[in-house]
Amino acid sequence: MQVPGFYEHVQTLGPEERELLARAPISDQIVQALSGAPALAGEAGYSLIERLGSRPTFEIHGMGGGYSGAGIKTVLPATAWAKIGFRLVPNQDPDQIAELVAAHLRAQCPPTVQLEIDQLKDSKPALVDYRHPMVQAAERAYAAAFGVPPVYVRGGGSLPIVHDLQTTLNAPAVLIGFGLPDDNLHAPNEKIHLPGLYRGIAMAIHYLALAAEAHKQ
Repeated sequence: MQVPGFYEHVQTLGPEERELLARAPISDQIVQALSGAPALAGEAGYSLIERLGSRPTFEIHGMGGGYSGAGIKTVLPATAWAKIGFRLVPNQDPDQIAELVAAHLRAQCPPTVQLEIDQLKDSKPALVDYRHPMVQAAERAYAAAFGVPPVYVRGGGSLPIVHDLQTTLNAPAVLIGFGLPDDNLHAPNEKIHLPGLYRGIAMAIHYLALAAEAHKQ
């Protein structure tokens, strides 16, 4: 990342959490096979599982400009656009990141080009404390339903309400799921593995009982 200050407030992983992440059965080979990409890339010095959930990202979601129809046309485009987004991590402020990126883009923009930047939407990152009693209750519920304890990983996603619930209600957030890596989440032919669904129902039942016990303590 070439944007000055982009990583300044990124929260680094401690030895304990790195050890937890290392237990996840996620490898470069598995992710490459699931994604269909010819090769994987990412920030040097971090494992794939660390890059997926604990390091920030900078994505180009779409771009356009000029002639894109069939055949050739030797004209210069008058305008071009791009939509970019960031998955931020704990301690990064979206407004500050937006200002840093805008300043960097303006610094790179030649005087022959007029640059317009619109900030469409933002949300603050959230982090769940896996040591919280309510999360530990979920761990026991998973073990009861699936026969094995869960593996803790950080996940990249867009769930703005998690931060809002944590800060507004001062309540712990417990994020659970039962999908498999090849379920094509939010994609064509999305599915859910039925045995996982049924065990997920059992897990939810166990969790309600275990969470009630944890709340009493």
